[in-house]
Amino acid sequence: MDPLTEKPERIAFIAYNIGVYESIQKFASLILSGKINNNLDTNKITQLLSETLTFYDSELISQLINVIIGSNPNSTLTRIDAREVKYVMDHLRVCGVSLP
Repeated sequence: MDPLTEKPERIAFIAYNIGVYESIQKFASLILSGKINNNLDTNKITQLLSETLTFYDSELISQLINVIIGSNPNSTLTRIDAREVKYVMDHLRVCGVSLP
C-alpha cells in the first residue's frame, strides 16, 4: 500500500499507537530503573517522563500494531508495514512532534 493514499483513520491509528508505544517505553524504563515509586508526586513523574529518552523502530512498532489488529477479529484494518509507520513518524516530526 502506498502511504500517500492511506485513509486518515489508518494514519491516525498508526500515530496513536506510536504514542502508546512511547508511553509504555518511558514508564517501563522508569519503573524498572526504580525512578518511579509510590512516593513520587505527579509533577516529579511528569518531569522524569519528559527527560526520558525513547527509541523508535518502525519495524518493531508495525509488528506491535499488527498484533493489536490480529487480536481483534472485528478489525477492518489490514496489516501495517514498517514503511507506513515511518511515513507517519516523518509527518509527526514535520508537525513538530519530538521524535528522535
